[in-house]
Amino acid sequence: MRRPLPALPFVAALAVLAAMAAMAALTPAAALADDGDHHVVATQQTRIGSFVRTDWTVQVGANPVNRFHVVRLVKGSSERRARAALLLLPPLGNGFSFFEVDENGDYGHSFAAFFADRGFAVWGYGPRSSGLIAGVCESGTIDCSVMAHWGIQAVVDDAAFIRKFMAQSTDEEAPVVVGGYSLGGITTIATMNAHPEDYAGAMVLEGGLYSADPAVEALNAGFCSGLEAQLAAGQIFDDTTLPGIRGIVGLAKTNPNGPTPLPGFLPGTTNHQVMVFLLAVPQVGPLWPTHDFIRCAGSVPQDRFFYSTDARVIAHSLLFNDYVDNLSIRDISCSLAGERTFTGNLAAWKAPVYLLAGGLGFLAQEEDMTHLLGTADVTRNFILPFGHADHWFAANHREILEGDILRWLERVVGERQGE
Repeated sequence: MRRPLPALPFVAALAVLAAMAAMAALTPAAALADDGDHHVVATQQTRIGSFVRTDWTVQVGANPVNRFHVVRLVKGSSERRARAALLLLPPLGNGFSFFEVDENGDYGHSFAAFFADRGFAVWGYGPRSSGLIAGVCESGTIDCSVMAHWGIQAVVDDAAFIRKFMAQSTDEEAPVVVGGYSLGGITTIATMNAHPEDYAGAMVLEGGLYSADPAVEALNAGFCSGLEAQLAAGQIFDDTTLPGIRGIVGLAKTNPNGPTPLPGFLPGTTNHQVMVFLLAVPQVGPLWPTHDFIRCAGSVPQDRFFYSTDARVIAHSLLFNDYVDNLSIRDISCSLAGERTFTGNLAAWKAPVYLLAGGLGFLAQEEDMTHLLGTADVTRNFILPFGHADHWFAANHREILEGDILRWLERVVGERQGE
């Protein structure tokens, strides 16, 4: 199902390089949070309805590819005292925009806006891969070798910088909760492990880095060794898998009943059926880290998802970036195979934890992880029939996703403030 992407035209690649170089030359923003190799090089603030969105670009070292974004979303005045601050880490191959999307195009109904509307300062991370356009790394006009050093540790380091950045903002006295979905849930676990005293709570939304199941460990041991071989051979990124999923979902959006142009399917198989197959049937590979792992519960013969809506699946799946660093995938696989780099210190975590998972996603791994935590204050939002993304893409997501998280946050924040 993978097909190589066409190289970006030379002129377009040069334009991207020039834009990145120009941004690197910008004057750093005020005195906010320059820290070691991390430097703020640009700031942009916009109003979206009643919301104020601030986006800081952070340069790491000298390579202009090596940069990420810090986003802050609040309602009304940016100086308003927040009830608490949320630091959201996005899923694999996505930027902070994942939390800003509504299937009907209404920003005010997005996940991030839901919490900003209720008095939270919503902070977010836009990973380093978010600014790379298909073909630029292959063209040779941009040095992408730094991707070999990204991985989960780079996200942990970036999150630590953001946490310091937040402490210098107007939300300095507000409790801070870290959380994220999918890879964001995984990097939340790694952040909990590395900085257990920096947060008032953590939300692991469908993320797993630890398994007590020998079958899961064995499966991921194979993925781990394969990825380490790829990295040793210089294959530092994947530019086909997530763009491929994005392309399949795009066909299902524009021509759902049309015959798929992809090889390997029976004649007459529609684009929509291929999308359901991809997301509702377990595949083989490190992005499917357990034997029964699926994105959304559904049926190919019935050509439908059981819980997720097409509109939400499509709106979020079309956001996939063009590149993913293979070191991040290696870190996940090797951790699930038994490596303890990102879970060995979880006993030091004492704050409340919120877990969200489906039985066909990371539920078992999240439950296994609870035995490593230094807290018994663990709230579970587990739904056994759900796949990895069904909480997020369900029609009733306001109740089972945002609403349930809000109730937990109000309890945690209220207890911390002595209410």
